Amino acid sequence: MAFPSIVPRLSCTVACLLVALLVAPRPTCAAPATAQALEGAWRLVAGEYVDGNGHVTDYARERVEGVKVLGDGHFAFTTTRAGAFWAGGSGTFETDGTHYVEAPRMASYPLVEGGRYRFSYVLEGDTWTLERHEDGKRVEREVWRRVDAAR
Repeated sequence: MAFPSIVPRLSCTVACLLVALLVAPRPTCAAPATAQALEGAWRLVAGEYVDGNGHVTDYARERVEGVKVLGDGHFAFTTTRAGAFWAGGSGTFETDGTHYVEAPRMASYPLVEGGRYRFSYVLEGDTWTLERHEDGKRVEREVWRRVDAAR
């Protein structure tokens, strides 16, 4: 009977496959995020925007820093430029997993696009990258890192 001699080899093959699956590198593609996955405090780590004249402002060069807090469908943020207040706002947000839409109710800047700002985004671990486009051109890009509560 050949069956008993196959069992040890089959068990070894199955065990090797399981080990290979457990130690294989995981893909790094980001899954769509829910609003709950975005909740918390975020620190601005990089970005740029294009003004109405086409001038690009690089956040690092201009020493722009910021904090954004999301919770229960609401957001609030404040930014500084070279250590002085630059902009702030608060309101509501929604997401469908690939787009994040802010609807400020209060802001230190004039609201455009009907007061709704639509960003495409990717959430990879604790890094959240957003881009906003107007007329097919990117006008804003922000990279936020989740604030570690232990710090």
